[in-house]
Amino acid sequence: MYREIEVKDFLPVLLEHLKFSESILDIGSGTGILLERYEASLVIGLDIHRPYLVHRHYTSPHIIPVHADAAHIDKLFLPGTFSAVTLIDSLEHFSMSDGMQLLRKAEIIASNRVVVFTPRGFFPQEGTDHFHLNGEHYQRHWSGWEPEDFQRLGYSVTVLKGYHHAENPAFVQAFGENHEPLDALIACKTV
Repeated sequence: MYREIEVKDFLPVLLEHLKFSESILDIGSGTGILLERYEASLVIGLDIHRPYLVHRHYTSPHIIPVHADAAHIDKLFLPGTFSAVTLIDSLEHFSMSDGMQLLRKAEIIASNRVVVFTPRGFFPQEGTDHFHLNGEHYQRHWSGWEPEDFQRLGYSVTVLKGYHHAENPAFVQAFGENHEPLDALIACKTV
């Protein structure tokens, strides 16, 4: 499935994909701004940069921070451990080949679905930690993803037309204030 929509907030679209998920592994959770919006009874927020987890935004006891490298999720979790695995604004922080490998691992760990939110195409970002927690190294973007990249892997794709624009400081830093808006992607695969 492929569709294009115009929305200002991707969260309702994301939550629709996560409906009926009892447990969620969120890879690259950062400070976890979205995690309390997930309706699962168990959420694991995994991040490689410990300060993000120490300064997390969530307080709910059903959300558990885990400090680990996402590249090793196959050693941390057994197949089918979580109803869903999410990568929200995190896949672009891996090279294309590492990202493909991470998706394969996520598909094994998920018992129901894998959901990705990422910019469409390459969105340059280097050396800026918008959380101000010294994670500049981890915030660099190494890859850009197109709908076809996900469709070849069996994902359905929703293109969020013009989602990234000049109201986003990272967008302005990368492209300037007068650049035309760029799309974002939500890709979902039922496993």
